[in-house]
Amino acid sequence: MELYHTDLHYILWDNNFSLWCNRSNGKLEPKKGDELYNAWNPVYVGQVYGLVGKVKLHPDSEWRLLLIKQRSDVCKIAGNANIYKVNKIVVLPLTVTDNTADLDLEFSQKPHFGNKKSEKTGQSSEAQISLRGTWNTLKTAAENVKSKKKEIKDKEKFEKRILEELLKMYNESGYFYYSDDFDVTNSLQRQNSPNYDKTLPLWKRADERFFWNKHMLLELMETNDPLADHWMTPIIQGFVQMETCIMDFDEDRKSDMSSSVDFPSRRLDPLGYNISIISRRSRHRAGTRSRKRGINDHGACANYVETEQIIEFSPHLASFVQVRGSIPVFWSQTGFKYRPPPRLDKVQCSSKQSVGEHYQMSHIHSPLHRSHISC
Repeated sequence: MELYHTDLHYILWDNNFSLWCNRSNGKLEPKKGDELYNAWNPVYVGQVYGLVGKVKLHPDSEWRLLLIKQRSDVCKIAGNANIYKVNKIVVLPLTVTDNTADLDLEFSQKPHFGNKKSEKTGQSSEAQISLRGTWNTLKTAAENVKSKKKEIKDKEKFEKRILEELLKMYNESGYFYYSDDFDVTNSLQRQNSPNYDKTLPLWKRADERFFWNKHMLLELMETNDPLADHWMTPIIQGFVQMETCIMDFDEDRKSDMSSSVDFPSRRLDPLGYNISIISRRSRHRAGTRSRKRGINDHGACANYVETEQIIEFSPHLASFVQVRGSIPVFWSQTGFKYRPPPRLDKVQCSSKQSVGEHYQMSHIHSPLHRSHISC
């Protein structure tokens, strides 16, 4: 996937698909890949690996594009489906100012379109008119806000803090995963249920509880454009790992000579299988245990995590799912020790509906054994 910029757009290009990001108003427009031929003087910026989404750090600030800068292969699951870990993202402000110099993106050996950064020729007349108009608007706005320096300073301070937290969350935690061709938000049980439509794009099949970048992709979702499907990849927060194991029957027979197990007389070749762990953390009411407790009005428990163990012995797959979360009633407790004791915040009748909604959501794991042990 390659990133280009023109005077009016940042453009993501991935073979048959392109995503045009307007640098003036932040609008996202999906197009076919060959539309890049019509761009005026596209300049190659570098290589990226996916789109996280688009955010505003402050109601009065510009839109910013979140892109996956570095990733690592975690495993291949269910055949040839790749799961990746997000190692680093970059934040690209959608403004008329060229901010690409600070991205430090990797370069592919040969970009498919356009010039390199240093080879940019000139601006199109349309872009020059647009930029002049934008510059005049900015000058007028600057004159009007001279008396609001403190407000601007507070806004910049707020944006800086949020941006630092955002980068820290994605770049330092190491707990964000995605796949281009496998639904990491749904367990194998849900993926093989009658209501699961595998012909739909990944984002339409995703379990919204574990779709962490859903809000940042709302604009593309609302376009209802099939060309937008390619750019909406669900990202989960959690953990993914796969290990290859060996069943050596000859070693088992030697170690259990005194047992009553009846091993076959002929030698059996060792058999290999894969065991995987996928933990998915709910995006609803995530937080530390000392700050998030109990349930909310919609049945979402604090710190809800679904952990799936998958054993793959080709061509067979077996899955076992466990869920955990805070006790599903309205309760609170200051601190994280035994004193003071927990306090029920609502009467029983008020909790009944929310608890019912919680267990209704849990029926997707049927058959279900309920045991809430995490506070």
